[in-house]
Amino acid sequence: MQKESPQIYVSEYFRQFIKASVSGRRLTPSCKRITAGTIANYRYAQKLLLEFETKSGNPLRIQLLHRASMRTLQKEKNYWARFYMQFSAFLYKEKGYFDNYVLSVFKILKCFFNYLQNEKGFSVGNYHKSFRTPLQKTSTVVLQPERLQYLITDEAFEATLSPYLKRVKDIFVFGCTVALRVSDLMNLQKKNLVYSGSDTYLELFTQKTGTQVKIPLPGYAMQIIKRYKVKAKYILPRLSVSNFNIQIKKLIEKAGWNHPLSKTISKQGKLTEVKDHNGKTWCFHQHITAHTMRRTAITTLLIMGVPEMVVRKISGHAPGSKEFYRYVSVAEDYMNQEVKNAHKKLVETDYKLQLK
Repeated sequence: MQKESPQIYVSEYFRQFIKASVSGRRLTPSCKRITAGTIANYRYAQKLLLEFETKSGNPLRIQLLHRASMRTLQKEKNYWARFYMQFSAFLYKEKGYFDNYVLSVFKILKCFFNYLQNEKGFSVGNYHKSFRTPLQKTSTVVLQPERLQYLITDEAFEATLSPYLKRVKDIFVFGCTVALRVSDLMNLQKKNLVYSGSDTYLELFTQKTGTQVKIPLPGYAMQIIKRYKVKAKYILPRLSVSNFNIQIKKLIEKAGWNHPLSKTISKQGKLTEVKDHNGKTWCFHQHITAHTMRRTAITTLLIMGVPEMVVRKISGHAPGSKEFYRYVSVAEDYMNQEVKNAHKKLVETDYKLQLK
């Protein structure tokens, strides 16, 4: 009779996985420390796994497959296929999550199995590679160039704003110009300003990817910096992301951009409309968040004809980035609509009368 292969328990080694990430023993593929935000996601995935174990009444175990028989390999394949189906149902039906979050949980699980293989040296098989979820389908909301121009130049609108909303508008306009993530934007310091003749640049290494970026600043961005030129080392007022998200929605609503715009999110590959707390369709201003600044900046540059390679250099995206090409798609949609409008004007305008 063949001896049963040894096994380990997920809960025990997931704790070690998190501990190694916190201590710095486990690093990213580019040899950087795991960020606090990523570790927080690990902890929540751990909580979900423990809740799933409690519900099922059985601890999750991993069979070590060194010199395992064909029967053991097939048994283990069936075990993880069954786990995938049951855990997916738990996340979708009992927790009510959508594709984007379910996908992130399974990505963490894949990362955990790779840790067991590559750093602990365990032979756990490649069953985790079959953990797949439908590609998330989300609509990217950005400010159109003419609306961004309105925020930059319309003095009458600015006169209607409270001092606090004026400050929020300045941060928002600056963010829609430089294409930085909000974490990098709020941490910009005077040392990040580089002067070359009459030109001024932002130069920094981004926090998330460590990419070096150098961004030219237009005159209106320099005016914003000068407006807040104080003894503090930061060049912009610092607001919490949650407070900033609330205030920019108020700013965009005050600008009059509050037309209905449904919010859709995918669940098991099917698009579902999300209603607001009153059960109504979302309005445009409700979609606006701090990340809208980065999306708007990238899309605006593409719409204005800046080559993709240059925009990617400014935004810090890697070549072939799927996220970057979502912005390219939005820019193309906008330009296609402008071409359609031009064609429409061509047939509707009476040029003969204009030529007389």
